Amino acid sequence: MKNIFGLRVFFVLFISILVFNGCKEDPLSHNEEHFKAIGMLVYDASGKQIAKILRGVTADTLKGTAGLTTEHHTVKFYDESEKIVNAPNNPLSKFTFKVDDASVSTIWQHPGEEGGFEFHIKGIKTGKTHVEFFIEHEGHNDFRTGKFPLAIK
Repeated sequence: MKNIFGLRVFFVLFISILVFNGCKEDPLSHNEEHFKAIGMLVYDASGKQIAKILRGVTADTLKGTAGLTTEHHTVKFYDESEKIVNAPNNPLSKFTFKVDDASVSTIWQHPGEEGGFEFHIKGIKTGKTHVEFFIEHEGHNDFRTGKFPLAIK
């Protein structure tokens, strides 16, 4: 009988400790806001807008030339109200991309600036492919553009 009473007391104390300690805030976890965007704009080196995509839909094509690398392109984003906003200023956020056919073109960033919100289109051979851009934050995507057509002449 004593063992059962002792076991019950232990069980109640154990559950109480779990409940009270498990509900505390974790001071080591990040409470940062995730970057919320619904679209992206691409600008050439002169600052002229050359392409945009909103909610995954675009009528624009990014362009390059076989054997050449374009001047730098910069990006801005559409927020949830369709206002144009700058790229996130968060060292944990990085700009990444995926080219469907890397035999046609790749995206190039300066060494040491990988993940920055600036890129160059490197034409490899004449052809067409698609490129999708992402804002990655702590190992997951906060945003993905949808696919831009990419033409190399």
